[in-house]
Amino acid sequence: MLNVDQVHPIAAAQMEYSPFALEIESSQTDFLKTARELGVKIVAYSPLGRGFLTNSIKSRDDLDPSDNRFNHPRFSEEHFADNLKLVQILADIAAKKGCTPGQLSLAWVLAQGQDILPIPGTKRVKYLEENAEAVKVNLGPDEEAEIRQAIESLGGSKGERYPPAMMARLFGDSPETVDGA
Repeated sequence: MLNVDQVHPIAAAQMEYSPFALEIESSQTDFLKTARELGVKIVAYSPLGRGFLTNSIKSRDDLDPSDNRFNHPRFSEEHFADNLKLVQILADIAAKKGCTPGQLSLAWVLAQGQDILPIPGTKRVKYLEENAEAVKVNLGPDEEAEIRQAIESLGGSKGERYPPAMMARLFGDSPETVDGA
């Protein structure tokens, strides 16, 4: 990002970010830190963890056999049950708060800073309306801390975001500029 910013200022970067995907916060990548230093906004895709954080997927059997999520290690048999633990904790917090788990997850992303803009995807109007209501869910510092603590107590989500070949392309360095271009 630093190399690209030297050629032309970056306005926004699209990265996955949710309670299910915190890699941009990692000191290994310094992605969020660097973006903030450069004034780059984060457009957070998959803020609902590919639908997982809505608590509507209770089992791998709930997914169509052709569902692309089966290609994602976090949805593998090996990791699914462990990742469902985080979803259940978020669902419990959402119930106490009087909102849906999806709204809680979106509110959490929104609470991470005004420089982070979630873009949840949906195919149904009812979920679009539900997602829009997330702006009315205010998380206090204690609730944000409770969600962070839940994530940390579980050791974060289990499994990589993508298959190995795709993971190798994430957070890579941009090419060096040649002759200032």
